[in-house]
Amino acid sequence: MSELTTVARKPAPLPDEGAVSTRSFVFPLSVYARVLELQSGRVDYMHYGVFESPEDNVRVAQERASALMWQALPPPPGRILEVGIGLGTTLARLKAAGYAPFGITPDAQQAAFARQRHGQDLPLDVVRLEDFAGHQGPWQTLLFQESAQYIDPLAIFDAAHRLLGEGPATLVVMDEFALKRESDEHRGLHRLDHFCALAARWGWRLTLRTELSRKAQPSLSYMQRNMRTWAEQLRTELQLAPGQLAELDAALQQYWQRYEEGLYGYALLRFERAQRPAERLVAVEQGHAAQAQALFAQVFGHTMSPAHWHWKYGEGRGRAIGLLREGVMVAHYGGVTRRVSCFGQPALACQVCDVMVAPGANTALQRRGPVYQVGATFLEREIGWGQPHRVGFGFPSQRAFGVAQRQGLYEAVDSIVRVSWPAADTRAPRRRVERLGAPDAQGQATLTPRQRQEIDGLWQAMAAAFPHLVLGVRDAAWVQHRYLSHPTLHYQVLLLRRPWTRRPVGLLVMRLHEQHLELLDLVGPPEAFAELVAQARREAQAAGLARVEAWITQSQQACLSSIDPAACSVVPLGITVPANVHTPGPVEELRDRWFLLGGDADFT
Repeated sequence: MSELTTVARKPAPLPDEGAVSTRSFVFPLSVYARVLELQSGRVDYMHYGVFESPEDNVRVAQERASALMWQALPPPPGRILEVGIGLGTTLARLKAAGYAPFGITPDAQQAAFARQRHGQDLPLDVVRLEDFAGHQGPWQTLLFQESAQYIDPLAIFDAAHRLLGEGPATLVVMDEFALKRESDEHRGLHRLDHFCALAARWGWRLTLRTELSRKAQPSLSYMQRNMRTWAEQLRTELQLAPGQLAELDAALQQYWQRYEEGLYGYALLRFERAQRPAERLVAVEQGHAAQAQALFAQVFGHTMSPAHWHWKYGEGRGRAIGLLREGVMVAHYGGVTRRVSCFGQPALACQVCDVMVAPGANTALQRRGPVYQVGATFLEREIGWGQPHRVGFGFPSQRAFGVAQRQGLYEAVDSIVRVSWPAADTRAPRRRVERLGAPDAQGQATLTPRQRQEIDGLWQAMAAAFPHLVLGVRDAAWVQHRYLSHPTLHYQVLLLRRPWTRRPVGLLVMRLHEQHLELLDLVGPPEAFAELVAQARREAQAAGLARVEAWITQSQQACLSSIDPAACSVVPLGITVPANVHTPGPVEELRDRWFLLGGDADFT
């Protein structure tokens, strides 16, 4: 979109008031379309141009981009589904060229504009790709021209699986992509390498890749410069709010800079496949819950109830990728969102869990087998720079970690040890003990407002003491959900208070086993840890149990092993704390910097 000589021209006439005009498009498409009309007299495309020289006319550059896209299409006749029709120009030309095309768009105004310009019989529907029923299929080709960036890549390939025929098929994508990410600020746009890798997992072979970044970049300069030229008219005609154009100008400048730095790019891709594969990757949602629970029972030998599944994954708390083979789930890779204090700053972490493969489905544990497919797909969607979760962690067994490490998914940054003490009535000061979670009138174990406030204060003191570490948030909301609202396990949650002032000292969470008391969590400043451990030892003695056991990351074990060291023992558990290395993100920063206890696991 660049006509670098921005000489002001006589404004193009506005459409009749009764007609559908570009002014009715959603912002910022309304700005882009109107700038093209004002500067060139007509707008046929909404996509970038491909510039061979700075003197190129923007319409020439757009036609050149369109011509490149046409070269990637299979020859007519053929049934083509165009996803995102823009102004309908390509759809009308596909029809005239002898194809059997159909277009879909979620934008009713663009659809009306396209029919107004190219005829009411233009074959299209106003619908999202994810919701399109394919009533004109089966299709042979899917075409995306600057529309793929707005659709989840997994949804794109799932739609291709659903809509395209059983035999040979083609997928053409011309769009912007992220070429790399180097910080958490680098969000937006699909990673090009991840997009191509996901295509391969769906059975697609990349047969054409044309790099167009430098030739497409002038489109940004064109739009930014001419938007400034026509700023006053744009504000008036489009009834823009104060500051909207300035914000859009800044966004265009940022995009241009990211092209300069090699963070963003533009590419034409053609994928081909010989036949529809038997396997299908899916984002696991409520409709897949029963299959995920059945696989869990098959792999782990005990059931996960619907209530437990909802507690873990429901209401957006967890996400997962599943692999369906002929409609049956044979692999699953899950993760739960955890708010963390990451070196003193709030962030989101993903606790990986429920990594499972049906017996016999992945016997060789090959790199491209089910474990890798679900794991790599999950990590590319969820963890790393610019992803929903900055970091990931988990508690894999040595075997599971070894598989993921060989596949290039994980790297070790810490490990878990077990610290234990004999049950005893120690000399530590006795505190007033308040047992939390008494059932309310509805039978629910719920914290009182005062308890919530006090636990939040204890958490804030704990977080302030560890600004150099990464630790999961342990506020009242966490305590309520993780422990008091657990659907299957019962925990003892104790709040220790000073006897006279009743001020809270700290909170501890315990679970009684046949031979020992498991100390799962501590909330409070580290100077309170000794008193909390002492109370756990008293509780164990009162319950007739032999010892208290606690898990903690090896790098932070001194927080617990320094408490009554003569009575304390430390044993490595063979559990590695992993970091994701499949996608770019912080890794070295996490080494020996995790503060994890037993309650940070999802299965304890």
